[in-house]
Amino acid sequence: LVQGATRGDGTTGEDISANVRTVRNIPLKLQGEGWPPVLEVRGEVYMSKAGFDRLNAAQAEAGGKTFANPRNAAAGSLRQLDSKITASRPLEFCCYGVGQVSASIGDSHIGILEQLKAWGLPISRELKHAAGIEECLAYYRDIRERRNSLPYEIDGVVFKVNSLAAQRELGFRAREPRWAIAHKFPAMEELTEVLDVEFQVGRTGAVTPVARLRPVKVAGVTVSNATLHNMDKIARLGLRIGNTVIIRRAGDVIPQVMQVVLERRPEDARPVQVPSECPVCGSQVERTQLGKRSKGKETTSEGAVYRCVGRL
Repeated sequence: LVQGATRGDGTTGEDISANVRTVRNIPLKLQGEGWPPVLEVRGEVYMSKAGFDRLNAAQAEAGGKTFANPRNAAAGSLRQLDSKITASRPLEFCCYGVGQVSASIGDSHIGILEQLKAWGLPISRELKHAAGIEECLAYYRDIRERRNSLPYEIDGVVFKVNSLAAQRELGFRAREPRWAIAHKFPAMEELTEVLDVEFQVGRTGAVTPVARLRPVKVAGVTVSNATLHNMDKIARLGLRIGNTVIIRRAGDVIPQVMQVVLERRPEDARPVQVPSECPVCGSQVERTQLGKRSKGKETTSEGAVYRCVGRL
C-alpha cells in the first residue's frame, strides 16, 4: 500500500494514507502474484451497524459525543488528524472498481473485482451478474427485502455494464459514467407524534415553523425535529399539535413530515398559530405580500412566508 486518498472533487482529494493503513481489512501488501506495477483501487470505507452501536455506546460511557449515523461516523473517523483515533474505530473497506492501472487485469467489471479479491482486497458479498433488465429488477427487489437484515446501511443498488469494451464505448457524462446507474430504495417512513410546533427566525427575518416530534428512529437515525417550511404547508397537511404523522428522511438525510394520520387525531389536538411577535426580538411578525403586474394592472396577494419586521 503506497497511498490512500479521498475522492475530493473528483480531481483533487486529501492524502489520508496513515489513516487508511489502520483499516483492518485493507491489506498492506497484496497476496499472490501478477499484479501490475501501478494499481489504483477504488472503494468505500464504511461502518457496520453493529460497529456503529458499539462506538456510540463507548462514546456515551466516556462522556463523549455520539454520532448521528454510520455514514457520518465513518467519514469523520477517516479524516482524523490522529491516526490512533481512526485505528480505534470499527471501519471496514469494500472495493467497487479501479482507477489508474498500468496493465490490463481483466476484460469485464466482475472479472476485475474477482481478481482484486484474489489479491486480498475485500469486495461486496452481494455482487451478482444479471442478464437483462428483469434480472436487474429481481436483484433490486431481493436486496430491498433484505435491506434491514444486512450488516450495513444502504440506500439502493448500482447497476453497471459488465463489458469493459462497452464501458469505453459508452463513456462519461460531466459527473458520472453512462455505463452505471443507481437505483435508490423508497425512503423509509415511520409514525410519530407532533408534540409541539415552534418558530425559528432566520437571518433574513423569515419565521419558519418547526415540528417537535416524539423521538423515533428513521433509517437508523433518531429524528425529533422536522421543518414544516411555512404555514401554507401546514394548511395543506391539515397538521395540528397532537397529530400522529408519517415522517421520512428525504434522500435518507433530511426529515420530512409527509402526511397526517387523520384517524388518529385526538380530540384535544390544537391548531398551529403564527406568533404575533418575533420569538427572538419581540418585533411584529407580518405575512409577506406578493405584487404582480399584468397588462397595466397591479395585484397583491399573500405570500407563504411570515417575517419579523425588526429583522428585515
